[in-house]
Amino acid sequence: MALYQSENCPCPADCSRHGQCKVCIAFHHDRGQLTFCEQLQIRQDTGSSENQTAASGRQIRLMDYGACAG
Repeated sequence: MALYQSENCPCPADCSRHGQCKVCIAFHHDRGQLTFCEQLQIRQDTGSSENQTAASGRQIRLMDYGACAG
């Protein structure tokens, strides 16, 4: 997967920046956040889905929420 594919934007968000990579990157990086594409790339590179980065940049450990799942 190419990191940025404006014609086939993988981001699930419905926002005005969808498919506009440069605008999206600027928006998120100004806030100290990773873009959805960058988060996907990190997951692919590490091969891990256990820990994911939230929009705030904090790590979310999915196992911490196991008890909530029932």
